[in-house]
Amino acid sequence: MILFLANHFHNSYVVEKIMIFSIFIVSVYIIWSVLSIDSFALQHSSLVVLSNDTVDSINPQFSTSQDRIYASWISNVNSQNSDVMFKKSDNDGKSFSKPINLSNSSGISNIIKLRNSKNNVYITWEDKQSDQWKLLFRKSQDYGKKFSNVLNISRGTGNVHLHDLSAEGKNVYVVWAANENISSKIKEVYFRKSSNYGDSFGDTVNLSNTDDDSLDPHITTSHDGSTIYIVWTECDIKEDDPICRIAFTKSLDRGNTFTIPKNVSDTTQFLKRKTSYHTQDSESKSNNPQSYPIKSTTGEKENYSINPSVFTTFDGKIVYVLWEEDLLSTGRTEVFLGVSNDYGKSFSSTINVSNTSGVSRLAQGQLVDEDLYVVWSDTLDQYDKFNVMLKKVSSKNLSGKAINLSNNSGNSVSPSLLIKDDRIFTTWADESNTSSIWLWSGHVTGLSGINTKLNGNSEAIPTNPVIFDTNDKAWIGWTENNNSRHKILLIAPEKMKSD
Repeated sequence: MILFLANHFHNSYVVEKIMIFSIFIVSVYIIWSVLSIDSFALQHSSLVVLSNDTVDSINPQFSTSQDRIYASWISNVNSQNSDVMFKKSDNDGKSFSKPINLSNSSGISNIIKLRNSKNNVYITWEDKQSDQWKLLFRKSQDYGKKFSNVLNISRGTGNVHLHDLSAEGKNVYVVWAANENISSKIKEVYFRKSSNYGDSFGDTVNLSNTDDDSLDPHITTSHDGSTIYIVWTECDIKEDDPICRIAFTKSLDRGNTFTIPKNVSDTTQFLKRKTSYHTQDSESKSNNPQSYPIKSTTGEKENYSINPSVFTTFDGKIVYVLWEEDLLSTGRTEVFLGVSNDYGKSFSSTINVSNTSGVSRLAQGQLVDEDLYVVWSDTLDQYDKFNVMLKKVSSKNLSGKAINLSNNSGNSVSPSLLIKDDRIFTTWADESNTSSIWLWSGHVTGLSGINTKLNGNSEAIPTNPVIFDTNDKAWIGWTENNNSRHKILLIAPEKMKSD
């Protein structure tokens, strides 16, 4: 009996230990499984060199549709001549077409925007001809096999300074900043639209029409192109140190009319128009110069707002405006977000997304349903290096916890964001030891993820990575400098899958 009890206690002890050990093993397995599920296994089998090794190539742009990849970049022939190059793949990157020179001019081509819709491919770029910067356009109706003649979109305006392009269905919209004419010093924001797949464009519309400089426009639309939102930076040139604000306008009728621009950034200043303006709805029907007071959320008297971007939901109802706020009196910069839940009629809240004591910049975002995910570079409490940060903001103005994705001793810059099938992918350029491209992958419901170094054996310097997707792959392209010239590289991964 005593022996039995002893054996019983001994066996119970062993069973308990086995159970504890089993629970530990199961827990480790579950945690490992969750971490594995949180990130796709990105197994790149080869590296595609898109550009010609004999010329310097920079600034790649990519656009995709299902398994089709369209790529464009700038090739510098010499200091006085650069061209817009184009390649495409119809088989998910297994092979690419021969390059096409789309600009093929004796001048300087720069700043590409590349979009596609169904079988149509659209491309715009800024081109310096006869000492004037023009905005040029070409289109393809056969998936990028052949392109139309070059069209001067900016005809009638002066030198072009930055632009954006949007295409939804048969609608093609172009917005750009330019001087009013060759002799003018003031820059305005202009808009043109096409309702026939880019075959022809309507009249040029001056959206800003102020006495200040209007710069860096960005555009987004609802899924069918019926609702258009445009933002830009508006700078008071009368000041020695120009004060800049973020201007916002919208169209609810496919670009036929626009509202009077209003200030959506963190400021108590006003936007004042210099002439009457044709408007479309009840919120801005007056023909007199309009002012829009905006609530200050920082308490800083000296600050300016730059680098705007704009996002909207599928139906266009919820609008997010993201920008960088420079707090001049402190040396800090923050990433701010304005949210509208009524088709841009009012922006009732302003959110400090970064909210650190350091320098926050280079923010990018992506909408998932009604939630906006934002990545940016941030020095946090130090000023000697940047970290890549991620945060989720809901349409109900609920801001999640910021996650430090890079979290290393080096400098992490130029983040690019992709969210696909509830997975988050963020890539950036890192200068910890040797320059490299990193990829962080995780799940939208979790705070953990896995970092992968993509080009650890390369002695070249990679910059400005861009991440995008086809049907079931995440792709990363970047510019790489090998001390003699720049080239455009693209990772060709295997199929993304959960391990």
